[in-house]
Amino acid sequence: MTNSIGLDLHLYPGLPKQTEYRHFSKELLREKVGKDKELTPYISVDSSYRVNADLLALYDFKKEPLLGKYQSVLIDREQGIILSKRSSKAHFYYFLKHKLISGLAFQKAIDQRLHYRRYHVISTGKRAYFSIHGYTDGCTDWVALHLMEDYQLCGQHAIRFSAVKINGLDYTFTFAGCSRHIRSELTEGLRHNNLVFKVLQYHLEDTMGWSIYRLRGKEKSLLDKQEYFTPAPTIAFFTMQEVCADLRKQKYLWYGRTMAEYFQLNFFETDHNLIFRLSQRGDNIY
Repeated sequence: MTNSIGLDLHLYPGLPKQTEYRHFSKELLREKVGKDKELTPYISVDSSYRVNADLLALYDFKKEPLLGKYQSVLIDREQGIILSKRSSKAHFYYFLKHKLISGLAFQKAIDQRLHYRRYHVISTGKRAYFSIHGYTDGCTDWVALHLMEDYQLCGQHAIRFSAVKINGLDYTFTFAGCSRHIRSELTEGLRHNNLVFKVLQYHLEDTMGWSIYRLRGKEKSLLDKQEYFTPAPTIAFFTMQEVCADLRKQKYLWYGRTMAEYFQLNFFETDHNLIFRLSQRGDNIY
């Protein structure tokens, strides 16, 4: 694409169009990156990369850095293949801390209401990043479910995701060494995101008068295909305000226990609860 005076408006290379480079895996990256000249134009180094809506997948190489120095490889539909010296944990830590309400605590609060014991996904309602290895607070591979339209199990410990079409082309992302319960974990992750969407939708419509909708186009991602995560478990309805209130109580509890431990004091929960109630009086308008 060019503008009216003929200047190229593409700031990034995008993804490779050759068939042999459109099926990503750790094996392909180890085999081709730094060795195949055809792939070089699509590769950049950026350890300051920020997780965003265009991130398709992240492959973690912390245990065995790629080319001896890159701890993660990020596949972005606009920026192409990005090599980073930072770990996958570091990239998602920034996203959780600076982009999401209450970070991982909010995500886990939704998990708890769904009675999940493990944490597989980071959800925003419109976007969801799924942990291939079943946890969200360590180094792991990630896939963006909002950019995937289908998946296929490959044996007991591997999975292949098919992305929504990108510039009319098909791309796949294969991950090995995943949990043997990956299918049920995916279902839980999609339910989690669906619940986040409903909570946010109710909050925005009821409080702000804003409406948000599901995708209505032809190409739907896994987030929009309810056959992948129904039937949902029956849980009591709750609001964003209730979740935030629970998080605030939890934070006060952590603070109180940490303070007591630091000063080597006994912690009495009844006294803590009284002080917490007294501290909330400033929130009242009467």
